[in-house]
Amino acid sequence: MKEAMSRPDPMATRCPSQEPPDPEEEEASLDEYDQYSLAHAYPGGGRKGRSKREAAANTNRPCPGGHERKLVTKFQNSERKKTRR
Repeated sequence: MKEAMSRPDPMATRCPSQEPPDPEEEEASLDEYDQYSLAHAYPGGGRKGRSKREAAANTNRPCPGGHERKLVTKFQNSERKKTRR
């Protein structure tokens, strides 16, 4: 037990290069583009805080097959009419 207490804590003996920089030093190392990207969470994204990728994935795109849903409902209605006769 005493041996474990006498050992130095590896987290306490950090070298200065591994310590996080002070806020003043960090601001000096960031250019205007880095500061803009940190200030705005979603620059240029879609509405509701979505990213560009999310906005592009959740848009209505025309179906390359044409009016498939219209044709399906048309055929379903024609089948219903045939069964009623």
